[in-house]
Amino acid sequence: MYQSRATPPDPLVILGTRSFAREVADLLSDLPALELKGFVENLDRDRCGETIDGLPVFWVDAIAGLAATHLGICALGSTERRSFIDEAIRQGLGFTTIVHPAARVSSRSAVGNGTMVCPGAQVASHTQIGRHVLINRGALVGHDVEIGDYVTIGPGANIGGFCRIGSGSYVGIGSTILDRVSVGAGAVVAAGAVVQRDVPDHSMAAGPGARVIRHDVNGL
Repeated sequence: MYQSRATPPDPLVILGTRSFAREVADLLSDLPALELKGFVENLDRDRCGETIDGLPVFWVDAIAGLAATHLGICALGSTERRSFIDEAIRQGLGFTTIVHPAARVSSRSAVGNGTMVCPGAQVASHTQIGRHVLINRGALVGHDVEIGDYVTIGPGANIGGFCRIGSGSYVGIGSTILDRVSVGAGAVVAAGAVVQRDVPDHSMAAGPGARVIRHDVNGL
């Protein structure tokens, strides 16, 4: 788990080239243990002729040549990041876990590889967070919570104690999940929703009562 420390920095690349990638690059500037070396694109090869804030954009096939010396972190805010990460892993890239110094994760909780905890986020005790999870700015995660792999927790979301958040699910900005509620795999909790009862797998819940409005989603 990388936090501020006085050691030579490890080189790192960000998977992603859109606006959230630039935000993550700014976040990394507060972590002297890591040195950002560039960005990786996997959809539009023409972007590789550009730079982002003065740093190069590599095509996804270049990961194999970087894997021996660089770490990675994925900066896609949607749960669609799984395929990009899987491709990087196939090429040998290792991922780091980032907890921003302005966030707090209880020493009695565990955070999986490739997960990012952004500024202002709080993770209470005895909580288990999976791999490649994004816990965005100011999100609150209660005690004794289980969060699966590839979950996105939006800015300002509030997850109560003893909740279960299934893999590949998306918890929208400013939403609230009450204590002991489960959100299924691949489910979506819309922005601002207040979830008082379990959300089934691959369902979307929205509104003050978090009514299920769709049953065919796969994250966001």
